[in-house]
Amino acid sequence: MSRRVAVGVCALIALVLGVSVGVGIGSARADDAATRDAKKHYAKGDKLFALGKFDQALAEFEAAYEAKPLPKLLFNIGQAHRNLDHYDQAIFAFRKYLREVPDADNREAVEKLIDDLEARQAAAEERERERQAELDRERERELARQRAARGSDKPIYTRWWFWGGIAAVAGAGAGGYFLLRDDGLPSTDLGNVVFD
Repeated sequence: MSRRVAVGVCALIALVLGVSVGVGIGSARADDAATRDAKKHYAKGDKLFALGKFDQALAEFEAAYEAKPLPKLLFNIGQAHRNLDHYDQAIFAFRKYLREVPDADNREAVEKLIDDLEARQAAAEERERERQAELDRERERELARQRAARGSDKPIYTRWWFWGGIAAVAGAGAGGYFLLRDDGLPSTDLGNVVFD
């Protein structure tokens, strides 16, 4: 191998190493910035959580996870959702946490939290079904009251019994007229005799 080729190969190796080290340093700096950002959001979220401001704490924990997706942040996200009664989201976050940290020290406690959340969710769904059924019954009662009210507000001449009464009175009147009318002549089956 000529000296020229050897120098070229060395230069190429130095360039590749320099780029690799530069990328590694740049990546480490970016990683450090992401870690700092995640820590900042986590600290804010932790304070908000301690104050019972779970909505705001959740936003901070999620921002921390977006900055640096550390699996242990999923536990905090799950806790915020749990305190907000967001059953599905809490269960999801806790399960994802256990998948990403299978040897978690608090695994048994997290599994109990999931069981508790599933029971609370089932109870809440049952209460919602009962509430909806009661609303449906109340709507039916209200519709029945409205139908009854509309029925009593109708003018009298639109009711069936009014016209039935008119027909009965008219029939009785006509029958009475024909029975009581006096033509002056008695009627018989043999005919009438007329005298002049």
